[in-house]
Amino acid sequence: MNRFDLVAGMVLALFGLAMIFFIIPMETEEGTYYGLSPTFFPTLLAAGITFCAIGMAAQGWLRLRQANDLRAMPVTRWNLAMFLIAAALLIVGVVAIEYVGLVIAGPALIAAFSIFLGERNALRIGVAATLPVAVIYMMATHVLRTPLP
Repeated sequence: MNRFDLVAGMVLALFGLAMIFFIIPMETEEGTYYGLSPTFFPTLLAAGITFCAIGMAAQGWLRLRQANDLRAMPVTRWNLAMFLIAAALLIVGVVAIEYVGLVIAGPALIAAFSIFLGERNALRIGVAATLPVAVIYMMATHVLRTPLP
């Protein structure tokens, strides 16, 4: 698990840095609403992810050094295939949300991941897919009064 912590921490830290310096500035507009910039909360969350990831990578590295187990981590074809399928599902879901909207593509994405992760109960998949999207939609439109894609 220490090798996985090291690799996952480094990947998540790079993802967090990409979010802070590239993705968040490209996807938000300038200005202040209610005293805060639209980039404030996404940047705060990305910084939190980055700091936690750096801590996880450092902990994995220190444990590996302590155990003198610095050999390469084996990744099987099955692991790589599962990662690529999950990444493809995520990318397709994000693109679908952009073009079709959150109300349609959000539950489809959650249902697809539920099936991918092994859930076969249709009732559980339906509840897990629709309830979070319905809550987010209601909060955004009725409480925050902001449009969703």
